[in-house]
Amino acid sequence: MYINNILILFLRTSALSATLLLLSGCELGLIQPHKLTIEQGNSVSLEEFESLYTGMTQTEVLEAIGAPMLKDPFHADRWDYVYRQKPGKGRERNSHFTLYFRDEILVKIDGENYKEY
Repeated sequence: MYINNILILFLRTSALSATLLLLSGCELGLIQPHKLTIEQGNSVSLEEFESLYTGMTQTEVLEAIGAPMLKDPFHADRWDYVYRQKPGKGRERNSHFTLYFRDEILVKIDGENYKEY
């Protein structure tokens, strides 16, 4: 009888210790929750980006790659296409390019920071 009580106490203590060990693993980063990939902005493919050329009208640009992410009210002739992807795991990815218009005609493509993702 005495040995049974000791054995039951040992099993309960072991179960409690195992439970606490598993729960503490969550704080140590051993068990991580699922994180979603977050995408913001305009995802423009390389093929779409390369289809742009100076001399296009604003309407043609809209048909080719869609509306810009940012239209600055103080610079109506500048369209910024921004893309940001923050995966659940891994590093953040950013892409940005700017189109400049004069009289609704594309005059400059600043694609220095463009990257296809």
